[in-house]
Amino acid sequence: MTATFTACAVSRGARLLISLVTASALAPAAAFAHHSRAAYDMTQEIVLDGTVADLEWKNPHIFMTVETERADGALSGVEVEVTSISEAQALGLPKEAIAPGSRVVVRAHPSRRTPVTTAVGLEVRTSDGTVYPLNVDAKLAIRARAVEARGIAGNWAPTLESFSAVRATVGSWPLTDAGRAAAAAARNRPGSGALGICEPFPPPILSIFPDLRTIEVNGDTLTMRFEGAVGVPMERIVHLDQREHPANVAPSLMGHSIGRWEADTLVIDTVGFSAHRLGGFFFPTGPNKHLVERLTLTAERTQLEYVLTLEDPDMLIGPASYTATWDHRPDLAFSGEPCDPDVARRALQQ
Repeated sequence: MTATFTACAVSRGARLLISLVTASALAPAAAFAHHSRAAYDMTQEIVLDGTVADLEWKNPHIFMTVETERADGALSGVEVEVTSISEAQALGLPKEAIAPGSRVVVRAHPSRRTPVTTAVGLEVRTSDGTVYPLNVDAKLAIRARAVEARGIAGNWAPTLESFSAVRATVGSWPLTDAGRAAAAAARNRPGSGALGICEPFPPPILSIFPDLRTIEVNGDTLTMRFEGAVGVPMERIVHLDQREHPANVAPSLMGHSIGRWEADTLVIDTVGFSAHRLGGFFFPTGPNKHLVERLTLTAERTQLEYVLTLEDPDMLIGPASYTATWDHRPDLAFSGEPCDPDVARRALQQ
């Protein structure tokens, strides 16, 4: 069932830039999608040439039905799983590109259980020749032209390249024996939706997915808002007027954050996390978790450099770090579409 798919030139020319990532770099990222790909045969590809018969623009996964014509002339529908709305928008997939009635060519991986009727999408080519990503596995993002930011406040989205580097980076972190065992248990969790069913999740996982996050500065408070990769509204408060964390901070999912400026870099120091099964990306973390994040506006003022350092003596032998680039994305807005538990379960059961 293997097939080739040739990307056509983007017709929007001056308004859009194509960003391609190598397959070797992005393949590991697929393993950390919000839900497992175990239901799909990732070694096989199919090409669906037909018409979009139905579109469910929902979180945490969009679903589209592509109707194709069989050899005998009968019509056959294939349900294609797509990424979340927040990721789709940040990756450059507009809703109208796959609206019902649209002629499309879809590259996808078939379901292991129902390969004739179910697949997870990679890319879609529309009738005007434009190729759009259907999830991060496509190794493709359509990036808006760079826009200068006035400061750290604004709309931001990590680059696809930054997301693709997560697993390789975290894989080199110095885990304790307990950390290695916990990471193995997380990887082997049967049938897991990595981030659960419409659950909020903590930093630093919150900061890696290639979707929108906003930063607002209001006096002594900095607020970061996310829809995450699942369509769950989440918020972090950073206290800019506190030099130290209060004593006996009550543990919470987001922890307690204080911020300070070091020249042009905002340093966010967070403690007081509650235990979480994926608090360290691929392994659990506990009450000793300590996160330091540094955000610096680049010289071109179109991106933020994001650097984190994570400590948890129960899981990590020493401090671990990760660096990403966030694009300034004033073109993006939150979808407001809530995470639908039935849609989430449906994705897991394909």
